[in-house]
Amino acid sequence: MPYKKATSGKTGMTVIYSGDSSVLVKKNGTLAWRNNNPGNLVCSPFSKRHGAIGCNKGKAVFPDIETGRKAQTSLLRTKDYQSKTIAQAMEKYAPPTENNTDKYTRYITKQTGMSRDKKLGDMTPAQFDSFRNSTRRYENLAPGTEATLPNPDKVSPLLHSHGKSTGSASSGRTLKCTGDTVYRIENGRFAGSFTCNGKKK
Repeated sequence: MPYKKATSGKTGMTVIYSGDSSVLVKKNGTLAWRNNNPGNLVCSPFSKRHGAIGCNKGKAVFPDIETGRKAQTSLLRTKDYQSKTIAQAMEKYAPPTENNTDKYTRYITKQTGMSRDKKLGDMTPAQFDSFRNSTRRYENLAPGTEATLPNPDKVSPLLHSHGKSTGSASSGRTLKCTGDTVYRIENGRFAGSFTCNGKKK
């Protein structure tokens, strides 16, 4: 089922992808992994035009990892980036106000074997792939845990609350997240729970 929107949990540790009849709860791991965003692209009009379905901690959330990969490639293929050297591109991609840009640039040049003065537009296809893939390794896609759950009616407000209190949904079913457990409640009665490794209790 394709996922159509995403929201973040109150602590920023959970991302909810809502589809027509299911939600995917992703916890822990890296932000890039939770957001299906291997390049850690910021949430922006560009990322939304390229498939982002939400934002989490200022970064774009994509419905799947492949959409996130394509969005990053499209960004690095823009004229703005193609006209820049690696050093200049990294100043824009990971500005020093938010990142250790020099460390990032050194990592890229070491991984690719290219000079920091190499223009992206002058790279061969293999060199460009090496450059792009090195940014993905640096951003880190270390996985956490996830669970796919049914009936996403009004799941976001419930996940933002605490404890085991229930809420109402149009279907009479609600989901409630407490720690690593997501509780399913039907018509006010406990109807099972899921740990965030995808197993049902």
